[in-house]
Amino acid sequence: MPNEHQHMRRRVVQALRELDAIAVENSAYPGTPDVAYIGGWIELKEADNWPKKASTSLPMRHFTRHQRAWIRRHTEKGGTVFVLLKVGKSEWFLIDGKIAADILGSATRQEIQSAACLAFEQGLNNQELLKCLEIRI
Repeated sequence: MPNEHQHMRRRVVQALRELDAIAVENSAYPGTPDVAYIGGWIELKEADNWPKKASTSLPMRHFTRHQRAWIRRHTEKGGTVFVLLKVGKSEWFLIDGKIAADILGSATRQEIQSAACLAFEQGLNNQELLKCLEIRI
């Protein structure tokens, strides 16, 4: 796992420690999200930067079919899953997992921003993320 992804996961687990968040490594069951917390799961995704053209979709090469299938199956059975997407050094987007599984990889910046239930332009705000997820428990 790339070092940057480990840092991102540590950052999110720390931000959600009040919700008993843990980092998950599960090679036995492909597609399992990166973080579990008392109210559900979070898959972490990141991109170095936005495409230069507004009409170009943000590629998500590391959002696998196993991850998408896991998210769809879990949410169809009533579970809660989010995708937390980091773009560049400071933009973060919390997206409902079902929506993310359907659009990420083919969505433009505008579509991602519209789909996000929470967005941070100047870095992850721990308190806002925690508050948003607590409401959904």
